[in-house]
Amino acid sequence: MLMIKNKFIKAESVVAKNAAISTLCKPISMIVSYLYVPIALNYLGVEKYGVWATILSILSWIGYFDIGIGNGLRNKLTESISKKDGQSRKLVSSAYAFIALIMVVIVTVFSLMATFVDWNKVFGVSDIHENLTIVIVMSGLFVSVNFILSICNNVLYALQKAAVVSVSALATQILNLLGILIAMRFVHSNLFVMTFVYGCSMLTVSVVASFIIYKKNENLRPSIKEIDIKAGKSITSLGMQFFVIQICALVLFTTDSLIISYLYGAADVTPYNTVNMLFNVIIGVFTALIAPVWSNVTKLKTERNYDGIKRLIRKLQLIMIPFVAGTILLVLIFRPLTRLWLGLELAYTDALIVFGAMYCLLTIWCNTYAAVSNGMEIMKISMFFACIQATVNIPLSLFMARTLGFQSAGVLGGTCGAMMIAALASPIIINIKLKYLIKKD
Repeated sequence: MLMIKNKFIKAESVVAKNAAISTLCKPISMIVSYLYVPIALNYLGVEKYGVWATILSILSWIGYFDIGIGNGLRNKLTESISKKDGQSRKLVSSAYAFIALIMVVIVTVFSLMATFVDWNKVFGVSDIHENLTIVIVMSGLFVSVNFILSICNNVLYALQKAAVVSVSALATQILNLLGILIAMRFVHSNLFVMTFVYGCSMLTVSVVASFIIYKKNENLRPSIKEIDIKAGKSITSLGMQFFVIQICALVLFTTDSLIISYLYGAADVTPYNTVNMLFNVIIGVFTALIAPVWSNVTKLKTERNYDGIKRLIRKLQLIMIPFVAGTILLVLIFRPLTRLWLGLELAYTDALIVFGAMYCLLTIWCNTYAAVSNGMEIMKISMFFACIQATVNIPLSLFMARTLGFQSAGVLGGTCGAMMIAALASPIIINIKLKYLIKKD
């Protein structure tokens, strides 16, 4: 009993340290992001910046084509390290091989398709002198290569070093910002330079991080000889379940703007986005704080320390309290705060602000239990509820917007309604699973 207690205290210390560093990095990261936008806008100009922002949006979809292998590796490797079963190197090597194969196919198809598209017409521009096809293919190559290298982040999570991932992400942002500031002194408004700076910033941090990790952990260093089809399949099998949940989340969280724009016009999207941006500050800090939880739960589950998981959940519930208070405070000061920030008054309805707060609180609650359920690998049930949420989201948003008359606020309200499914079900499912595991042992 004393040994288990000591292990839990040590685990708590690791989680607390990672959480503290991740939380510290988050506001700095946000400041760098706010600095990046006006500097990039000043460098590229309004039209080219719009093109660049759209390219980044397109490229962000590449991250969803790993079919969940990264998350699958995160869980399987955490288990392997805890058990010391000698399979860790095979898991890492196989993950790199599978991701590399997928990325080669995606880059080849993407590059071929890109050559047949008139990108100037797609972006609605005519006086940009850079070859946009080359810019997009270059960006795709950089993102894909970095995606392979960034497997090291999942290895870091498995090693209970989530803080290093946060520091690496911040370092990438800072390098990118410095790169643009240097480029401004030598080259005027060039998308090729922007792409090069963006790509090199990512690759530099990923290469350095990978070198340090595998130098210190030779037992995890990837090797062609260690590639194992069976290990790869086990990662992919679990990863596919994460992939389905990711796609459902994509549907749930990215359709609101499109629905509002379609029903009420693009002008109504601006107040909605502003509400989301402010409440997302609270969500972002909380998400950074609980970043280490997922892998820590996997470790506790592997060690059969189910009481440790229960204690961790209770601590997470207490951590939520100041964030709930912060959300309520933001509701109260929302209008004067946005006037100070934007210098103008947008058409915010009371319903939009309230639904924004509900969305914030639901996201905090759901993310907490998602971290626990992902760590416990309760994937099939999570996948089931994710599919239900994605299915009911749009009809519910339309019902609240049109039938109930909430208009654009109702679209956000519909998303909150869909999120209630997971908010109510997740704690019950986790509790049932814990009771089953305790009884089984």
